[in-house]
Amino acid sequence: MGRLRIKLAVLGCLVSLLASVASAQSDWKKQWDATVEAGRKDGEVVIYGPHNPAYQQIWAIFQKTYPEVKFTFVPGKGSDHAQRIVAERRAGKFLADLLMGGSSTYAAFAPGTLEALKPLLILPDVNDATNWFDGRLHFADAQNNAGLIISGEIGTRRGSYNTKLLDPKEIQSWWDLLKPKFKGKLVTFDPRVAGGGGETFMFFYYTPSLGQKFITQLLSDTDILITRDLQQGTDWLGSGKVIFQIGSGQPVMKANKQGLPVDLMPHPLKEGDIMGGGSCCLAVMSKAPHPNAAKLFVNWVLSREGQIAWQKYTEVNSLRVDIPKTDLPPDDVPQKGVNYFMLNSAKYNGLEGRKALHQIVEEALKKAGKAK
Repeated sequence: MGRLRIKLAVLGCLVSLLASVASAQSDWKKQWDATVEAGRKDGEVVIYGPHNPAYQQIWAIFQKTYPEVKFTFVPGKGSDHAQRIVAERRAGKFLADLLMGGSSTYAAFAPGTLEALKPLLILPDVNDATNWFDGRLHFADAQNNAGLIISGEIGTRRGSYNTKLLDPKEIQSWWDLLKPKFKGKLVTFDPRVAGGGGETFMFFYYTPSLGQKFITQLLSDTDILITRDLQQGTDWLGSGKVIFQIGSGQPVMKANKQGLPVDLMPHPLKEGDIMGGGSCCLAVMSKAPHPNAAKLFVNWVLSREGQIAWQKYTEVNSLRVDIPKTDLPPDDVPQKGVNYFMLNSAKYNGLEGRKALHQIVEEALKKAGKAK
């Protein structure tokens, strides 16, 4: 009788567990069906985002499933969109449903302008943390809950080199740039200016094994050249005036395709690698004019199907780790054992960190006689 009672108790627990699972499945399914129906009734979703023809191909895939939802896409720079939204809302106009752009796009908004994203997520595969890089969702906004980081470039901020004058294997650590052979042969985009090398210097600043000591020595002891022209640094690299460049990934990739002797570093360095940059992020606006269609689209674009399309057409690594990466070059895929600095993360976009970095840079350049 004792064994029978135990078996019956175990059976009862299993039945209860199965009923609970079935109920949970039924709950999300009902919620999803209701969202789909309401989204179709909204009939439109308005997205403010960057100039990129690739997005039109992503929208087309979505609309094959939900043809009732019309897309209105307003292209432009992230800073322009931010100013536009602030001005619209001051005038009592709420026109945009979603905002896409780089991580800095979200810094201008007051709390409450962007909708907290997690409560909008319905699909189980989207909510499953194990499907995302580092086992969680990453955010770029100050409140760390709305500007979702969808993708992260790999390798474009490792630095670039002259393929005729330098064997990249000679550089395994950023500290290697302090060796005598690199003196007068380095260039960086001005780290006091957003873009280019500035993001790489943020990595230096927040990485304990580099930090202020490395930044100071790099800028004051190596006779490094500094430019505010992304193309100029790449031209100097291609001509052999310098043999290594910090930052300026896109111009280097373009020059490489044109046959110039320049390329990005093929391997991450000892201190880790930088993940981020570009039009990485997506947010839903509060008081969106088409909230259900926006919710429908966000769940779809974060789903496995949506992220496969996103990665394919944007050609940038998706932070979903359960999708194939075969459409990316091997160097663009995160590697096991590498420490990745999530450049677009909210904690690295604060003004205090940037001000501290700028002060370190100014003092180092003053020491080198290069302050402006």
